Amino acid sequence: MDIHAGLPDQIDMADAEQDKWVRASNDPAIWHEAAIAVFLYLGDKHGFLTWLVQQPDMDRATAGWLFLSRRGSEYLQGARDGFYSKLPDDEHCKLLDALCKRSERLGFRFDRMGVNSTCEEERQRCGEVIAKGKIAAGIVPPVAILEKPFTKSPGASIYECHDGELLSLNFLRASLPEIYGD
Repeated sequence: MDIHAGLPDQIDMADAEQDKWVRASNDPAIWHEAAIAVFLYLGDKHGFLTWLVQQPDMDRATAGWLFLSRRGSEYLQGARDGFYSKLPDDEHCKLLDALCKRSERLGFRFDRMGVNSTCEEERQRCGEVIAKGKIAAGIVPPVAILEKPFTKSPGASIYECHDGELLSLNFLRASLPEIYGD
């Protein structure tokens, strides 16, 4: 039996109804891919990232990816612009601040997903910033995000983000069997 049967083939996080569906899925793996779409491609038109940081089931890897994929070590040292996400720099800083505070207030119950190797390299740079005492005034280091290495990304998920759209693994297998075949 296919546990993914009945899931939408495509999800557009720019669409308010599809954003609501993603939230209601209560699936940290779907949330992870949706966060990538919003953060890198679409911008956060519906407040998804703010909502996500408040979810107890947010995976540590999602928080880590959001913090580390766009200059987290420089943010710790006081950088406030040039992050190259689809969020305006002030919103980007608010997101990183919220991740830092959540890291210290709640931590992360789940640590099931992995991240790519560039995030692990940036995690180590963040550790060096903290160890050398180079943290800017008012920044709370996100220890629960940074305290241990991330596992490698396990590969295929229920959805993958492609150019800002979430595509289901079933859709990808049917469309591109030479790449996504079993």
